[in-house]
Amino acid sequence: MDPWGCEVESAVVESKFEDNFTPSQGFTKLSDSAQYLAVLERKLQVVRSQNKVLENLSAYREDCINRLMRDGCDLDPVIGDTEAEKLLQE
Repeated sequence: MDPWGCEVESAVVESKFEDNFTPSQGFTKLSDSAQYLAVLERKLQVVRSQNKVLENLSAYREDCINRLMRDGCDLDPVIGDTEAEKLLQE
């Protein structure tokens, strides 16, 4: 029973999608699809040639690892590291 006093109709739920994600039988390509794909491929080449983000991040990561290996990781605070402590020492 519905707490608001409305009648609830039970719905029948089917266990498949309406079109089941299959292409229709009458599928035809658009007339300019080859041109569209060529434009997209050119844009992809431009993005691949100009986008060096992954390479830069990889180089930065390697640099950080090398610095940690070379200099070590000192987690203990050092006296005089903060500006306030530097002012107190003067």
